[in-house]
Amino acid sequence: MNEKQMLIEKLQGIAKELGATTVARHEFLRRSGASERRIQRLFGSYNDLVLASGLSPRAFPTSDAPTYFDQDLLNKVVRVLRLPDSKLTRVFFEQNASVSTSACERRFGGWINTIKAAGELLKPDEEASLLQRIREYTAPNLPPRKATTPSAETPEDEEEGGPPQPESAEHAIVPAGLANLYGDFINFRGLQHAPVNEQGVVFLFGMICRELGYVVEIVKPGFPDCEAKRRVRGKPGM
Repeated sequence: MNEKQMLIEKLQGIAKELGATTVARHEFLRRSGASERRIQRLFGSYNDLVLASGLSPRAFPTSDAPTYFDQDLLNKVVRVLRLPDSKLTRVFFEQNASVSTSACERRFGGWINTIKAAGELLKPDEEASLLQRIREYTAPNLPPRKATTPSAETPEDEEEGGPPQPESAEHAIVPAGLANLYGDFINFRGLQHAPVNEQGVVFLFGMICRELGYVVEIVKPGFPDCEAKRRVRGKPGM
């Protein structure tokens, strides 16, 4: 049996075990032990493996025809938030949800906005603890402000115009733009933290674009950052 047939039979066996007509990529990789590089080398993309196995490929949502309505996506987020010992991170959601965080982020304008929108569906009386965690997670992380209350005792050197004392590290404020902002720890290939800006998203897309079936034509500063194409199967002649 050749490598391609072996992967096809593995995927068909997993689908039969799950009683499903399609299997998510991460689920197949976890159950089969196959590598993404191997799938790409043999089939070109995971969806091509799915088609070769006689299963239904997963549809990618678009703005014109989204796979899920907003309420459907939020219900999936809420289900994960209500799991025992749940975490509010992207990694935890990816491990326990049937949709990706990127689908939610595109729909609601980021992961923080997604969590906030899902929190509005919780029950304030019964889920107060979870709501408090969400408020803490989504609160802006601002540097501490220096106290402005004047001291009761003025140092002698200040009265005489002496040199000002250096500001202690405890009250020092880091100027905006100088502090690094790190996303959730994902340890994905060579990327330790999830992207928190456009450059990070472009970098991550470049890492996985071939597996998603895209060919990048140009990357540049300004809008649009990247132009890429993906083959879409349609009716013959289209």
